Amino acid sequence: MNKPAMPGGAVTAVSARRPAIVVAPKSLTQQISDHIRSEIIHDNIKPGEWIREKALTEQFGISRTPLREALQILATQRLIEIIPNRGAVVVALSDDEIRHLLEVYVRLDVFAAELACEKATPLDDETIRRHLATMAEAYHAGDRYTYFDANQAFHLAIAAASHNPVLIEMHAQLNLRLYRTRYLGVLQAENWAKAFNEHEPIAEAFLSRNAPELARLVSEHLGFAWRMVSSDAAEAEAVKPADLARTA
Repeated sequence: MNKPAMPGGAVTAVSARRPAIVVAPKSLTQQISDHIRSEIIHDNIKPGEWIREKALTEQFGISRTPLREALQILATQRLIEIIPNRGAVVVALSDDEIRHLLEVYVRLDVFAAELACEKATPLDDETIRRHLATMAEAYHAGDRYTYFDANQAFHLAIAAASHNPVLIEMHAQLNLRLYRTRYLGVLQAENWAKAFNEHEPIAEAFLSRNAPELARLVSEHLGFAWRMVSSDAAEAEAVKPADLARTA
């Protein structure tokens, strides 16, 4: 028999427990969109490539209806473009488009960090520690996929700690569009080591609620993405017409 509530509004140990969190299973459409998104952002389906709808329906053993619903989700997220009567193609961002996205994303990331220092809860702290630990384990194991998924979860968790739904939504959308750029930025060993080593100071600033330091660190942390775009642009500029003629 359950114990009655204590006098004076106190509650029993049983009633004070946190309710279990029930996570609804993902629909088939969500599973398919997650799969295609992962292939895109990990550069397995490259910008400008067409989505092979027939191959996907055979792979998943599904009709075209849930696949096309999944493609609509990805089109809304601006990861693909649906061209009538032709199919879906992965969006190819130009260097200028990436720069524009980064300009907004960096400022949004800084704002999220500052707000998180005001609004974060102990549960947010636990989440940051958990993602940091997963990143460290994956880094030392050389598991880039797991590392980068945890890396993204780490940064999204800081934004989530702002407890501002508008900011969280905007930050998540920009994060999706820049995921591939940031992922490619850590494929080189030296970039990966540097990026990994920057996360512990970020976590420390977050946990100590040091807003100015956290804002500075997250801004500097995105510098490798800027450098990668700048490097690509510089390489393109260095290719002269004479060089193109020789390689034609």
